[in-house]
Amino acid sequence: MKHPKSFIRVKAILILFLIFPFYSCSFRSEPEKIWNLRGKIVALAESLRGIPYHYGGTDIDGFDCSGFVNYLYDSFGVDIPRTAKKQGRIKTRIKLKYAKQGDILVFRIKRNQWHSGIFISKKYFIHSPNGRGVVRREKYTKYWKKRIKYTISLLDDV
Repeated sequence: MKHPKSFIRVKAILILFLIFPFYSCSFRSEPEKIWNLRGKIVALAESLRGIPYHYGGTDIDGFDCSGFVNYLYDSFGVDIPRTAKKQGRIKTRIKLKYAKQGDILVFRIKRNQWHSGIFISKKYFIHSPNGRGVVRREKYTKYWKKRIKYTISLLDDV
């Protein structure tokens, strides 16, 4: 007895639905790697532009400088110190000329006043500047170049 083509298609589809779930479970795979964490941190930082400065702020209601940096890293499961001064003590320091997007910049503004931001490129960084500002991308000027103290690289190139 000959079966119509539509019956054969239905039978084939049913077999696929029965076999495929078991077929896909039979292989072991490696856990998914975090791809382009640097780019993700920078993209998140850029998306937060315009959020107001708030002293001690650590969320989207308002950030201070180190709260902003801490929020970005914490969003991707990377634990860093909360204050700019302590962020500057992280031991994975590099020279600014080797910085890559997503690295942490720590500035010494005055003798006991520290500031942190995120490296974007050789010309720009993003930060939450002060009580009169909002999260913004900023150009390296002489002011910032004279005050940069540390560049911190925590991210492996994945």
